[in-house]
Amino acid sequence: MHRRDFLIASATVAGVAATPRVYAQPSGAAGSFADLPLNFAVQPQFFPGTLDEQLESAAAWGFPAYAWHNPEGDLDAIRRKADSLGLALCCIRGCGRIEPGFMMDPAQHDAVVDEFRQRIGIAKQLGTRQLIGLTGNARDDISYDEQMDLVVACLKRLAPVAEENDVEIIMEALNPLVDHKGFFLTRTDQTMQILDAVGSPSIKMLFDIYHQQITEGNVIRNIRENIDRIGLFHVADNPGRKEPGTGELNYTNIYKAIHDTGFRGYVELEHGKAGSVEDALNANLACFDWV
Repeated sequence: MHRRDFLIASATVAGVAATPRVYAQPSGAAGSFADLPLNFAVQPQFFPGTLDEQLESAAAWGFPAYAWHNPEGDLDAIRRKADSLGLALCCIRGCGRIEPGFMMDPAQHDAVVDEFRQRIGIAKQLGTRQLIGLTGNARDDISYDEQMDLVVACLKRLAPVAEENDVEIIMEALNPLVDHKGFFLTRTDQTMQILDAVGSPSIKMLFDIYHQQITEGNVIRNIRENIDRIGLFHVADNPGRKEPGTGELNYTNIYKAIHDTGFRGYVELEHGKAGSVEDALNANLACFDWV
């Protein structure tokens, strides 16, 4: 049987054999995310059930990590559960919002730094080094260059805090055409200009493939040319923001391109589901027929 067919068949059998809440694959089954040459992460809420059941499902499918942007609850208990399953946490939200202010307002920079310090505590408690940074929305009362200067100034205050605590801020660019009209940081070249100006190895880019396809295209070229400063990938197809195969992006080629760069960070599934949990996960597994 061709590996691609085997991957899909194995995962499909897993879905049928699963318990009502824990979407588990048979022990030792081929075709899990553990067998792939990229390190995938999934958000717990991708699965049904309690948080413990969701984490168990992620581990059963072979994910090495989970992503939880806004963790809440008994963090020590969550950490113990994740550790028992061999799940790392790839990232949490670090500072900023998708709204006015934050890095775009110098009067709020003190609050941004304070928030970041607080989020570092949560990151360390849960065992992750990556925290997502969001600039805030663009302003119409000052020039574009002045707004760029504000982001750089804020990140120059945040960078030493990140360096001292051995964590990374991964700045996410969002599309302003469909999902986040008015957001300031939107393009790869714009993000790289900011990283150049800040000059810290602790500030990188969160490359959201869905957002960048909408904003600028050239996904594989931009990945290859900037991989040394990309800290994390987000995955969703366009249009629809569902799993690979539901839109126009060729995720087989994209995943292979990421692998060929030697990237060793996490690739987070941040997409919805066109159908079942199993179908959405199988769609990602099916992109690795080249392995």
